[in-house]
Amino acid sequence: MGGRGGTDKTVTTVFSEIVTVDTVAILANTDTSKAHCFVGAQFFGSADETDHAVPDAGQIEISVRTLNTMPITETIPDAIIFAEKPCTLGWAGNTQDVIATPSGITVATHYRIVATFNET
Repeated sequence: MGGRGGTDKTVTTVFSEIVTVDTVAILANTDTSKAHCFVGAQFFGSADETDHAVPDAGQIEISVRTLNTMPITETIPDAIIFAEKPCTLGWAGNTQDVIATPSGITVATHYRIVATFNET
């Protein structure tokens, strides 16, 4: 699993490590008991999480491994986060791994993904 995270009774939040924009980020072994899943991306000008950056171009494609399809990787609906217009993607599924594959990201040198999982 990635870096810091938090849990309350209904929501689990997980942060990947901060990695360079040419590196695949993976959140492994997430909470499969919570089927409502969301992921977004945060961009940085360095490995420092306080050095926020706004990319001019690029994207991150999100894929997942769920309990239903392990070990196969599947694509979620609307699986692209456009770096210049970050958004939150959502899907339903008992997800074990979240995989972020970046391409063509400019201005930012680093990023991380942030996923939340809830029961309802």
